[in-house]
Amino acid sequence: MSNDFDAIVIGAGHNGLTAAGYLGKAGLRTLVLERRHVVGGAAVTEEFHPGYRNSIASYVVSLLRPEVIRDLELHQHGYELIHLKGGLEICREDHLYLTGEEANDRAEFGRFSSSDYDAIKRFEAMLEETGTVIRNQWLREPPSLNGGLMDLLGMLKAGRDMHGLSVDLRHRLLQMFTSSAADIIDRWFESPMVRSMYASHCVSGNNASLYHPGSAIPFFHHALGEFDGEKGGWGLSKGGMGQITQAMASFARSKGVEIRTEAVVDKIVVEKGRATGVRLAGGEEISARAILSNADPKRTFLKLVDAEHLPAAFVEDISHLRMGHASLRMNLALNGLPELRDYPGTEMHPQHQSSIVIYPPMDVMEQNYHSAKAGHMPEEPRLDIVIPSTLDDSLAPDGHHVMSILCKYYPFEPADNQQWDDMRDRVADDIVNHLARYMPNIKSLIVGRQVLTPQDLERVFGLTEGDIFHGRHDLDQIFSLRPHPSAAKYRTPLKGLYLCGSGSHPGGAVSGAPGHNGAKRVIRDLRKRR
Repeated sequence: MSNDFDAIVIGAGHNGLTAAGYLGKAGLRTLVLERRHVVGGAAVTEEFHPGYRNSIASYVVSLLRPEVIRDLELHQHGYELIHLKGGLEICREDHLYLTGEEANDRAEFGRFSSSDYDAIKRFEAMLEETGTVIRNQWLREPPSLNGGLMDLLGMLKAGRDMHGLSVDLRHRLLQMFTSSAADIIDRWFESPMVRSMYASHCVSGNNASLYHPGSAIPFFHHALGEFDGEKGGWGLSKGGMGQITQAMASFARSKGVEIRTEAVVDKIVVEKGRATGVRLAGGEEISARAILSNADPKRTFLKLVDAEHLPAAFVEDISHLRMGHASLRMNLALNGLPELRDYPGTEMHPQHQSSIVIYPPMDVMEQNYHSAKAGHMPEEPRLDIVIPSTLDDSLAPDGHHVMSILCKYYPFEPADNQQWDDMRDRVADDIVNHLARYMPNIKSLIVGRQVLTPQDLERVFGLTEGDIFHGRHDLDQIFSLRPHPSAAKYRTPLKGLYLCGSGSHPGGAVSGAPGHNGAKRVIRDLRKRR
């Protein structure tokens, strides 16, 4: 082997770069290996049509930890924030435009219910208070089921956080983890519009029935976020999501980290029961004292490591991890501004600069989940939309725009032996036709588009089954069980191999927390070995 390093990070997604930044900051000689031509993983900005650039996969910011932003000096290295101007919620003939201002929002909800606005304020206050317990665990290792002293201390810290809640809030927290989203929604809200809105919030971060226990967990994604100091806020990165990962890479390089692109890791090299390096697709072998994988658990343990080096029961458990986010990503290049059905005219409205979410009623979203599970396409998909060029003119030619659309639910394996490569354009046309109900001129504006099916997300970004979270956030796949009790503390059953990606605690989304935690574990372990 050549080029001895203290640490090798497999994958230059945002968590891999976060880990590398902390490792370099600690003085460890670190190498990052990225299979694509650009760093960033799914948090990238790319030209998808001549003259039009966009965040082609991940596209909004909220969960990126302020500690990571501070420690890696991201603002000094080019990260700039842009605030979205509220949120436009559309359910068939109904809509809500929410700005966060009480007078506006109370009036908007008042069109559907005399009580739901007050219920929403109580619900969100409950999420904020109970969410503090969860937020406090994000940058901590989850306790091991083996129960050593440090794990006991970790449990005591979590217990202390729980103890700070009232008895009622402890009850509500446990309800949020164990109840179904449908039960929570039914308990709190009365109007069909508001119920569908909250069901849509769960659908965005989940791939499960709304009636499944634990399906309410995604509510915390909306509550735990923080954008520019605003709790629960969402926004954009100027220049796209790639500007975040470019800032991370810039910081890492400033600390001596070496980053290589188009460097495909074929295998993790194991000698005498320990991970000692990696072998690239071209045959080059590089050694290190620690290997950190930012790949998802299935790719890490079932492809990069030969099964003979891992316990058979562990391999069996990993093979049964539930993956898949049922998401399709579309990017549109537009030669003008879309007209909004509920705000006619071609001039710019604040709603153009907001998040725009289009969804069917709650019962149809549930039907869509079951249809996708059977391999079928939805007739009335949920569309999560932003038009970032309305706030950032660096992304498109003057007067032109780019649009991001996250579409759900779309199966990884279509039914009846259909192939995504044969049906991609047809499905995309159906999505655009559906969008045209709410943006009447959209079809006449499209000059180019990029469609990333669930299988494309796997091919392009290495996301097994197109899972943007590296594994579903089900009750038995979070905290001390993510991705497995033997790997939940970032160490894995193979000595010298660590996890630092979204398949480890606290899970998916652009937070940097798994990268932070994985790096901190490696730093402690390497210091002990010196």
